[in-house]
Amino acid sequence: MYNMTEKIPNHLIRENSPYLLQHAYNPVDWHPWGVNALDLSREQNKLLVISIGYAACHWCHVMEHESFEDEEVASLMNRNFVSIKVDREERPDIDHVYMAAANATTGRGGWPLNVIALPDQRPVFAGTYYSKHDWIRILNYFSKLYQSDKEELLLHASDIGTGMKKQFHLPRPAGTDTFDARLVQDIFATWEEDLDFVNGGTHGAPKFPMPVNIDYLLQHGTRHQDKELLGYVGLTLDKMAMGGIYDHLGGGFSRYSVDAYWHVPHFEKMLYDNAQLISLYSQAFSVTKKYRYKKVVEESVAFIERELSGPAGLFYASLDADSSGSEGAFYTWTNEELHKYLGDDPGLFLDLYSCEKSGNWEHGLNVLRKSVSDEEFAGEHDIPVGQLSAVIDVYKNQLFTVRSNRVRPATDDKILTCWNALMISALANAARAFNKPALLGRAVAVADFYRVNLIERNWKLWRNSKEGSFAIPGFLDDYCFLTRSFLDIYQATLELKWLTSAELLTQEVIQHFTAADGLFFNLSSDEEPGLIQKAIELSDNVIPASNSQMARNLFILGHLLNREAYMLRPEKMLAGMIPQLKRNPSFHANWVLLLADFIEGPALVDIVGDEMKLRLHEFSEHYLQNIIFSGREGILPGEVAGNRYVKGKTLIYVCRGKTCFSPVESVQAALGMLLTP
Repeated sequence: MYNMTEKIPNHLIRENSPYLLQHAYNPVDWHPWGVNALDLSREQNKLLVISIGYAACHWCHVMEHESFEDEEVASLMNRNFVSIKVDREERPDIDHVYMAAANATTGRGGWPLNVIALPDQRPVFAGTYYSKHDWIRILNYFSKLYQSDKEELLLHASDIGTGMKKQFHLPRPAGTDTFDARLVQDIFATWEEDLDFVNGGTHGAPKFPMPVNIDYLLQHGTRHQDKELLGYVGLTLDKMAMGGIYDHLGGGFSRYSVDAYWHVPHFEKMLYDNAQLISLYSQAFSVTKKYRYKKVVEESVAFIERELSGPAGLFYASLDADSSGSEGAFYTWTNEELHKYLGDDPGLFLDLYSCEKSGNWEHGLNVLRKSVSDEEFAGEHDIPVGQLSAVIDVYKNQLFTVRSNRVRPATDDKILTCWNALMISALANAARAFNKPALLGRAVAVADFYRVNLIERNWKLWRNSKEGSFAIPGFLDDYCFLTRSFLDIYQATLELKWLTSAELLTQEVIQHFTAADGLFFNLSSDEEPGLIQKAIELSDNVIPASNSQMARNLFILGHLLNREAYMLRPEKMLAGMIPQLKRNPSFHANWVLLLADFIEGPALVDIVGDEMKLRLHEFSEHYLQNIIFSGREGILPGEVAGNRYVKGKTLIYVCRGKTCFSPVESVQAALGMLLTP
């Protein structure tokens, strides 16, 4: 095992990424991705090892400890390879390209992602975690083959390259005449087969929160008054909030559940998950008015403010799953610990959170989780729910205090533009749902940081920042989600600067990210050095695909600005995606949302007059899908007096499809137009 006290750094020591710095004292002579490492591979005629992961990745840590800290492995890698470490969160383009190689060779992906490539970057092997024994075997096989039979390796590279290109194939737009309600129903019928109506989420394990999926199903159920589907959505949200995947002491969600019941999490906590779930639970509260959803939002926001807040009010990336050398150590409890810290008779707490004497997980540990809601539990024990909450809160505070003195999971303190944009949207959506001006102010402050920096940089984004240092140009997901966050703030404030900023970002994307077909968008700008393959995101996952979000941005901007080109492009993009929506709707939820928007046609609500913001606030008390707001308090510069503005009145103009109604003064009257089928 490598002796860390020697403190001999490799080439990662000058990097900012916490993930790369974790490997800076490995005996493997790691390089960051860049010209120097790639040139060295060609000059020395050595194969590349490209190892990709992220700071909160449990199995990345395992492979580091087993292999990359091992002198035998390091000697083999240093002798025969040029080794490159990549933080997938900083370089999604590299990750997408080589993940395609893993999918082409093994049919699956994951992290750590370990690739062996020719000096020209073409992969000849790609896989995920390997034990030390297997990794040595793989390294020896390819290093010997490179010396003895390069032609075979070239054939490997050619076959993998063909498989990769298929994954980045650009869809061809078809006709849009199939955009009708029947298509949505057919897609939903396919989707419904995957839904777990007993435990929530999708069938089987592991279970991932998929916020964009639940968002669509919430909208679909509400739009079609489908009580069974809305019941499923409520079941999923309740199961996640009661399960071990939710941190009942500190708020926030872990990345996924390893089982089919949301019981035991993989304990890493990511900003992107929590931001999207805050938005989702806020939307669900607007529909149901369930207090438990409000509590989840409040506790999750508090967690992020407490544990993921960095300089300038921006947000860090994640918390590790491991601490004190094991996964989940920070969050779990032995029976002895629970009795020690909660007193002699903590029966109510132990019963509510499903704690067992021998532990409800492995190694005698308990993961706090509920099997029933507080209301059901109080009824079963004949206790007023308010009294139960008061008692439980005392116990929770005691354990939280104890936990705060434990060794904390490591924080990945890099600041990613894309994920911060998701958090801006989350705060804006929560502010509207719960009438919390402070949350909106927080969202605006973060958005203003980016807006001011964008103005200074001619609307070009950085991907990351750490300790005031910026290193990597922005990718499509940075641009499209920051654009969405500006649109969300515009919808919450109707301040014109946010709409203007969203359009300027969009113009930058159209100019520098448009793919060869002139329709879809590449993940990387054409101003940056290319990889062996242009990466493009089409399928939605835990985070929606950058292309689906860009299409939705264009749809909204097209209606707000009355730009036909903006509205036509997402229509064509969506037409090309229809076959994939039909085959696998659960990985194209954001596209299905866009399809529903096209079919239903958005409702446009323009509020004009001195009480514009008051009326906007009244609208925010309702769950309104497929509604695009605009407005102003007076006459804009250059506007003809009398064009919708009437002095002394605040008028609401509603248009649905190609029909515009006479203006009304009350929100209630406008809602009648919006909610009537």
